[in-house]
Amino acid sequence: MSRATLAALVLGVLTVAAPSAVRAEQAPEARASETSSAVLGVDEVVRAALARSPQIAAAEQERAIASADVLSAEGGFDPSWKTRASIVPVSPYEHRRLETVIEQPTAIWGTRTFAGYRIGRGDFAVYDGKLATAEYGEVRGGLTVPLLRDGPIDRRRAGIQRAELGTELAKLTVEQQRIEIARLAAFRYWEWAAAGRRVSIAHSLLEMAVARDAGLALRVERGDLPALERMENLRAIAQRQAQLAAAERSLQSATIELSLYFRQPDGTPIMPPRERLPRELPEARPTAPRNAEDERRAVGQRPDVRRLEVAAEQSKVDIVLARNQQKVAIDVFGAVSRDLGPGDPKRFGTELEVGVMLDVPILNRVQEGREQAAQAVLARTTAQARLARDRVRADVRDAASAMDMARERALAARSEVDVAARLVDGERRRFEQGEGTLLIVNLREQALAEAELREVEALGDFQRAAASYRAAVGEPR
Repeated sequence: MSRATLAALVLGVLTVAAPSAVRAEQAPEARASETSSAVLGVDEVVRAALARSPQIAAAEQERAIASADVLSAEGGFDPSWKTRASIVPVSPYEHRRLETVIEQPTAIWGTRTFAGYRIGRGDFAVYDGKLATAEYGEVRGGLTVPLLRDGPIDRRRAGIQRAELGTELAKLTVEQQRIEIARLAAFRYWEWAAAGRRVSIAHSLLEMAVARDAGLALRVERGDLPALERMENLRAIAQRQAQLAAAERSLQSATIELSLYFRQPDGTPIMPPRERLPRELPEARPTAPRNAEDERRAVGQRPDVRRLEVAAEQSKVDIVLARNQQKVAIDVFGAVSRDLGPGDPKRFGTELEVGVMLDVPILNRVQEGREQAAQAVLARTTAQARLARDRVRADVRDAASAMDMARERALAARSEVDVAARLVDGERRRFEQGEGTLLIVNLREQALAEAELREVEALGDFQRAAASYRAAVGEPR
């Protein structure tokens, strides 16, 4: 290879090797929005995600829906006002009637009350005599009290109980979403931080070869080094350029993913600049001993388990209602009425009416079917809850195991890095003394970089496992 060709190749390599001059041309979204140059921490990302995540905002609407359901269920106790007016113009008994009544269901043992007014004017047949009133009409009021069916519970009160349990479900849904968002935000942060470290390692590896090239060129020029050795260095530069490009792409992708959780107060995603990358990943410190108490605490506070328990309570309400609706309806009622104004003397005074109404179901297949369905739903939910508790315990154990194993990997990788760094120094000295080859030096440097990458991977896995552990025990942060 001629010197001119070598010079042209080196110029091209060094031009491409300026790895990140183009980074100044990033999209406005990547440069803007975040002017702070301080190192970005995981806590800042998680706080932003919990405060501004669209997923949490969407989950919050479950509370609004549940509150609306409670309001709708409470509407079952709204009073109703009914009015009926009729006229019979063609009949041996021409008459006119007006009746209006307000009914009010209550939550007191299913009692229903009413108050009304009616007036009947004209001629009435003997069998319709009760339709006639004194001149100013009749006022009346009363109540009905169910003794069996609809007494302990009815559809209105069951609906309110289910709706109130629904508000608890909505609250737990939000809690579960917050835990998941915190976990994912931490995951994306550590992926971004690890990607930044991989770029640094790839950039340092490339700089080694680029910085070495000028000295190699001089030695080839003097004739004390074969041109083949410099060609080996140029090959290494090209290889490391490709590695740097791949690392840069991974960092860009990690930054974009992180921006979905790291947002401005108005919700706009922030693509943090690389100036905010941590220089090193935290050490994998020994973790506190895990015991059965952690698992019990996780089972007690994980929202996914509690949601199933609340759903089981809703099924129990359905079962109680269905069983009650299969009972005989025995309703005691009483009414008081009084006619007003002049009229037939027999209508003067206060009238009291009391009685009982009996409704005996014959087959009851509707309510029996509803009870069986509710029992099946309860059995299904109970089984799901049992599985969920086992899943929680497994999640806690798995996350703890992942932390321990990642720490061991990180310690082993750190030892490998130390040894690989000593090997690189030794091989460089041998090459400078003319005892080795640049190929061996490049291989030693590549081995060092790979060891550093394995350490980064282990440290990132440790932090992700720690985030998973917090999520497993039901703690957003």
